[in-house]
Amino acid sequence: MQRFRSSTAVSVAVLIGVLARSPGASAAAQQLDCVLTDTADQLGSESRPIGVVFDENAKTVQVQLGSQTYNLSNVSISNIAISGNVDNYSLGIDRSSMGIVWQQYGADKPVTEFGRCRRADHAAAAGTH
Repeated sequence: MQRFRSSTAVSVAVLIGVLARSPGASAAAQQLDCVLTDTADQLGSESRPIGVVFDENAKTVQVQLGSQTYNLSNVSISNIAISGNVDNYSLGIDRSSMGIVWQQYGADKPVTEFGRCRRADHAAAAGTH
């Protein structure tokens, strides 16, 4: 019986080690470089960069648009999508197509912008939240 417990403990330790090294278990923040290229009113009218840093484990999303930084709340991160909002802004990213939607809600009407993202070439810095 002692031998069985010992081998089970070793098997569990190995399994935990494998899971800890799997890509989905990474605790590091990931960065996306995106470009907003279209608005709902005029296709092809915009071309401005927007950076997105997200941490799946901490459920945080930070958006860099020009000189503005937005720390989103109501964050949802799944295998399918990344979303969140702050003040009068909301973000949605389809993880399969890497399409992005950025919306600003104003007094007159919402402004909706669309674009594409790609994974950043460099790893997100650890303290960028």
